[in-house]
Amino acid sequence: MKTVAAKEAKNRFGQLIDDAQRGPVTIEKNGRPFAVVQSYEDFQLSERAKLDSLRAAINEAREQYAQGLGKPFDQSAVDAIKSEGRQTLAERDADN
Repeated sequence: MKTVAAKEAKNRFGQLIDDAQRGPVTIEKNGRPFAVVQSYEDFQLSERAKLDSLRAAINEAREQYAQGLGKPFDQSAVDAIKSEGRQTLAERDADN
């Protein structure tokens, strides 16, 4: 993934947008990751993947609960799903 300093991103915004069409660009502020710019298409794919993952996890939890194998779907289940989703997305992004 390409990385640029915030000042460079500001001064070369058109280039930043062009680069984001080819792949996500990390913007650093004071040498630390601050934001990521990506194409709209990549954003949509990412959001769709998160939604699909959440739906699958909800369906699995409901099935387990119906079989008496799980707990009711509560905030701890939501937190676990969010954590797993973030890890999955981070792994996917690392592969790209």
